[in-house]
Amino acid sequence: MKNTIEGKNIVIIGSGIGGLSAGILLAGLNYQVTIVEKNPLPGGLMRSYRRVGIDCPVGVHYVGALGENEPLGKMFSLMGIQVSELFFKIEQEGFIDRYIFDDFIFDLPVNLDAYGNNLRKSFPREARAIDIITNNLRTIMKQMTNPSFLLNQGDPFQNTDYYQPFGKFLDNIDVSAGLRAVLGVPCQLFGVPAAECPVILHHMVMAGYLLSAWRLKENGSKMAEVFVRRFLELGGELVLNNGADEILTGAKKINGVRLQSGAELSADAVISDIHPKVVLKLLQPHSVRPSYRQRILELKETEGVIGVQASVDATVHPETSHNIYKLTADEEGTITDGIFYQIRRGSHQSNLLSIITRSLYKEWDQWENTFSGKRGHAYETKKMAIGRELLQKAEKVFGPLKNAQIIDIFTPLTIRDYINCPEGSCYGVLRSASQLMKVASLNNVPVTGLFLAGQNALAPGVLGSILGAFSVAKQITGAERFNRLTGWNS
Repeated sequence: MKNTIEGKNIVIIGSGIGGLSAGILLAGLNYQVTIVEKNPLPGGLMRSYRRVGIDCPVGVHYVGALGENEPLGKMFSLMGIQVSELFFKIEQEGFIDRYIFDDFIFDLPVNLDAYGNNLRKSFPREARAIDIITNNLRTIMKQMTNPSFLLNQGDPFQNTDYYQPFGKFLDNIDVSAGLRAVLGVPCQLFGVPAAECPVILHHMVMAGYLLSAWRLKENGSKMAEVFVRRFLELGGELVLNNGADEILTGAKKINGVRLQSGAELSADAVISDIHPKVVLKLLQPHSVRPSYRQRILELKETEGVIGVQASVDATVHPETSHNIYKLTADEEGTITDGIFYQIRRGSHQSNLLSIITRSLYKEWDQWENTFSGKRGHAYETKKMAIGRELLQKAEKVFGPLKNAQIIDIFTPLTIRDYINCPEGSCYGVLRSASQLMKVASLNNVPVTGLFLAGQNALAPGVLGSILGAFSVAKQITGAERFNRLTGWNS
């Protein structure tokens, strides 16, 4: 791939993990990089926040594939970020997640062989289907740990069956309702129902955690600070509390960015680490083709979530390295409801119980035109009612919660205001089987010098965001030059 820009001046809109990763890569390659952020603190959803002396996570609860020879671990290494400074490996209890259904419990172990064994113990009559699943995962894991996975500028997964809906794939291998429910849990992690989730997304997420699973040693703010520190060490410039107001173009070529303060930054290229629908609002209508604009506007969003942060007595409710999912499935094995629980170390006397479950944006449309901190009594009343109900449900999992106190609740509107995502989804556009190619095509932006990060089509979450940053860096520098300058071929 040849260079797509001639100059060295780069402006990145948004300081989430995708924007900071792109900034680190390009600053390390001697580009002049400025990141602009509308919030007073950088980091996006990887940043935590404090309530009553306890750090509350937002978007980084656990991460897969951070091992030395695994894709995310390799990318951290190339950026000069030490995994051991931020994360510890989840292996103490022998399992990563506990899936609690109404009639059985399944533990997700820490490697593929153990996963296959657990599946066979739970579903002894379905060895054929389980063999197909584990063989697929073994193939994906092998491809993900092959250097060509990160060097490949196209599609590293050539099997077209991987792009069918996971639900259809399970129909074809004739699984029971119980096995369907267990296998479908990873789809819940990034908000795509199994009936719509591409097989490849399910397999990549599951393969990533089976390669290795990790949790933050401290908190998301420390993670954000480490990424920012690395960016600044490489000569990058960070502008806070002053987001982009307009992307300046001329003759379908990027000229720069006008900030909310009115200041203008000239640029040879602009990288957007914000939602593509928000990018459209920053461009003049004539800047992109109507067909491209319409393609973005028609994209469906991933469902939103509500999160409850509660303090609980640390002596009765110690930190655990595994996560818990309380799940309800129908008679066909389709998961109809799911709640994520995690107990983390808090203050001296209290630990943090995080509870996350689905919450549709339309459920909050009464307050759509309001902003955080100014939504009024009725909004706070609704939040607290849902929070108390979720805390009561948590007692069915953990038993009586000693000294439990709700310390914060966030809704899709909170997320919308914080990261400027139109419907408040943590994962942005829906990566369904029917939309996957549309999402991938967004990266072919019809404006010279404009690039999208954080919307990588192959994976959601931390892995997808950083893959997106690498893809953008290769586009800007040219893949051959990028690989040569970074030593990636080695």
